[in-house]
Amino acid sequence: MKNPALFYGAIVAAVLALVLAVYYIIPGIYHPLTTTPPYASHPTHAIAFFILTIICVVAALVTRPKSARR
Repeated sequence: MKNPALFYGAIVAAVLALVLAVYYIIPGIYHPLTTTPPYASHPTHAIAFFILTIICVVAALVTRPKSARR
């Protein structure tokens, strides 16, 4: 089943996860929902979001719509 909504949703989720990964790796910015100092870099969160990015990219590749054949 090739669902275009799932394809585009996976792309949006991948971009959002990538933005959050970069956000959590930059020190000096307030990072909510952390137990360590909120202005420190959080590599664990960044790695988790990078992994989520990879999963979403794979999901987008698996669910990509078929191209029209001539």
